[in-house]
Amino acid sequence: MRKILLFLMIISVILISAQSAVDSLLTVLKKEKNPNHIAALQNQISDAYKHSDPEQMQKFALLALTNSRKNKNIYQQSVAYQNIGVSFLIYGDYKKALQNFDSSEKILLKINSEKKEIKETLAKTFGSKGVVYSQQNNYAAALENDFQALKIYEENKNNLQTSKLYNNIGVIYKSIDDQEKALEYFLKANQTSRKINPETFAASASNIGLIYLFQNKLEQAKKYFDESLKSYQENENPRGLGELYNSYSQYYIRKNQKKEAKNSLQKAEEEFLSVDDKFGLSDTYMFLAQIYFDEKELEKSLQFSNKSLELAKELDLTEAQMNAEKLLSQIYDQKEDQKLALYHLKNYDIEKEKFDAVKNEQQRLKTELNFQYEKQQLEKRENASRERLKWIFTVLIIGLLLLGLFLFYRNKEKQKTLLLQKQLTEFEHKALHLQMNPHFVFNCLAAISAFVIQNGKDEAIRYLAKFSKLMRLTLEFSKESSITLDKEIEALQNYLELEQLRFNNKFDFNISKESNIEDDTAIPSLLLQPYVENAIIHGVVPLEDKGFINIIFRQIEDQLICIITDNGVGIEQSKKNKETFVNAHKSMAMEISKKRLETLEQLENKKIELSITEIRDNEKILGTQILIKLPLEFIEK
Repeated sequence: MRKILLFLMIISVILISAQSAVDSLLTVLKKEKNPNHIAALQNQISDAYKHSDPEQMQKFALLALTNSRKNKNIYQQSVAYQNIGVSFLIYGDYKKALQNFDSSEKILLKINSEKKEIKETLAKTFGSKGVVYSQQNNYAAALENDFQALKIYEENKNNLQTSKLYNNIGVIYKSIDDQEKALEYFLKANQTSRKINPETFAASASNIGLIYLFQNKLEQAKKYFDESLKSYQENENPRGLGELYNSYSQYYIRKNQKKEAKNSLQKAEEEFLSVDDKFGLSDTYMFLAQIYFDEKELEKSLQFSNKSLELAKELDLTEAQMNAEKLLSQIYDQKEDQKLALYHLKNYDIEKEKFDAVKNEQQRLKTELNFQYEKQQLEKRENASRERLKWIFTVLIIGLLLLGLFLFYRNKEKQKTLLLQKQLTEFEHKALHLQMNPHFVFNCLAAISAFVIQNGKDEAIRYLAKFSKLMRLTLEFSKESSITLDKEIEALQNYLELEQLRFNNKFDFNISKESNIEDDTAIPSLLLQPYVENAIIHGVVPLEDKGFINIIFRQIEDQLICIITDNGVGIEQSKKNKETFVNAHKSMAMEISKKRLETLEQLENKKIELSITEIRDNEKILGTQILIKLPLEFIEK
């Protein structure tokens, strides 16, 4: 039952009404043009989904992260990381949740602002980390983060969030079986949230009811359960409702009302399934399994026990695994299957040993934590000014020493950057020269001339227009270090159509861009044509049959992926062909492109990858693939 309490208070920090709020925000988002406002709206939509749809919550948080990075809005980045962490917490992926909360905290501490909004976002991050540590049974770390959050909220007189922290702290004390201390904090949460925070009021009322249930004060428990139910029904929260229905079932079991207990558990299952809450479902299935076992319906008990065990293993819940293994052993014993009964009994002993170790640690923490962290907070406040003075003097001394080093290295790095920029400019000019080489121009014009004779002047004029456009685009791009991906695609389209004409439709081609790529996505100018040209000359042209070139552009996280694939003769055969047909232009163009990528990587200090591989099916050669991974950049409008 410990984990039930944990999830009743999970992570919400700002109460937003359900679907109506989402719809309203989505309407505003469609009309918004300011990039920073867009990221903020996406974060608000993400937060609004936290009770109903964690998948949508994560989706909008990732969009907010992408947009805030693009616009260098570090505050909205921190909020996005916070929301991503919450979605992972809901899914039960505590490692990824903590990673994202840590990222949010680092950004906020770097901002180091006294603005209320930023301080409270930092408090939200501390509180969320407290939840993660609670789930991981690291109660010392959980309390440390919760008290850090509580300090900020109390300083800002934020009673709304203070009430939530009271509830969280109560959960931790309940987790170490300190019911008296837990009840104290739950009552504080309930009293402070009654008129200002229906969500916390509902959660704390449910938690108080559970404490009274454990104390066998059934009528008092029912009173608080009913208060919680009324609040949850008025303020949609499927996860909270699911946990409450689980708690109702235990009340009805103690009253020997098994029919009502099963009805409550069916309602709990519906609520948990609506938000894919595996954590809560594990408990629900275990409670159902126990009821059916008591009623001698062994097959149903076996079914739900296995469901509970499967989820408990997936989420690494020691107590839940222990309970499920014990019941499975009892079920198989009743079925007179001693082999499986013994198997599950052994598994139970293993999980119980783990659980006992946790309980022993909890007992140790119980005495250690009761007053430790309250005392620590007071001591921190008293020592804050002294520590700050020490830090200032230390920073000043170190700063003076580092200033000289900084000035020296800044000058050195500036010289290095200027050299790299010079090299990059030279490579760009060489690339332009090679793409405007007389050989290519002569071949295109010759092909167009032949086309006049064979197909008439109208078609020839069309291709001449394409050639003219390609030359214009090439000269236009030469003025820019980066162009939009759409312009690059336009130039490649013209170039490939001209090469089709030149080689008498020896090949077909396709260029595609995935829908998640923004219109203002940037790519270094004059970068890809040498690789496409190589695929044509050395890949598909030597084929006896018709060739095919496929160019795909993808965005994966913060990378732009360029994939050029041909069904040509492959790398090894191409090398053999080059022994009799040497094309210095192609080799030089690809070498210059490679050096441009290396220089860009050094200049921007971002990873750039280039790979050229032969495509095989066992011994059969299917062609060649060129893969270029570039850091995601955008053209400033």
